[in-house]
Amino acid sequence: MNLTSKKILLIDLEKLTYEVKSYTELQRYVGGVGLGLKLMDMFGEKDPLIISIGPLNGFFPYASKTSIVVNDGGVIEDFYIGGTMAARMRFTGIDSIVLNNTAESETILEILNSDVSFKRGETSSGSLGLPGRRSILSLDESKALLDSYFTTPEYFLENKFAKKNIKTISLTGTEVVSPLLMEKYQNLYHTLLARKHELSVNESSQPSCVNCPMGCERSKTGELGGNVLIHSLVACQYAEKIYSDVGIIFSCLNILGYDYTHEDIENLPGLIEETLKKLS
Repeated sequence: MNLTSKKILLIDLEKLTYEVKSYTELQRYVGGVGLGLKLMDMFGEKDPLIISIGPLNGFFPYASKTSIVVNDGGVIEDFYIGGTMAARMRFTGIDSIVLNNTAESETILEILNSDVSFKRGETSSGSLGLPGRRSILSLDESKALLDSYFTTPEYFLENKFAKKNIKTISLTGTEVVSPLLMEKYQNLYHTLLARKHELSVNESSQPSCVNCPMGCERSKTGELGGNVLIHSLVACQYAEKIYSDVGIIFSCLNILGYDYTHEDIENLPGLIEETLKKLS
């Protein structure tokens, strides 16, 4: 896990090529929506579909969502999907995937760590990735479904998939990532897990997002917009009471080895607002 830069997987759908680039200047955008909006600013002329995680994804409870940023007819939209994708992406070593331009014909993307294979639309989803370590996001009739269950509000993702000729994205991560301070990490993890009563949803029997025991009925449709700090981490909005606590945020970041300062976190909303002004 690179703690000094952001590792971006850039995919050109028109040329069916890809490359991985690291950007130290993107570190201050933290992740999630902050990173996604800055990447939109950088690659906007290529009509990107941007999928991002934050520094807590794959490590802590309720940091369970994946951020998606698109340009929808001139309006920049940010929305969030639950399921397993955030954790799978953590173990690819990639902070963000940027899908630029448009494929000539219906295309399936099979991503294994930082490698991409381009396949034709008739390829079976069951043949993609590694069972038990993959997330599959695929168009299923009118909606895009992740893990055959989780989806997003509205139809921004479906419209972008159709426009770009994307049928399915399979994501598999096999890299081993361990916190530097394992004992302190485990203690904090269980402390946060025990605070599930502070979530603004009720426990249920529906499929749970990764690192969440709630199985709430509201996880299926994901989230749209909201608190930019929460969505830069990328935590669940229903855990806002927990992850709005700057002390908790810094405890999590420090245990993982990040050197963000209070000033970095305090400046983030202004940085995002500045980026949005440029985009508009």
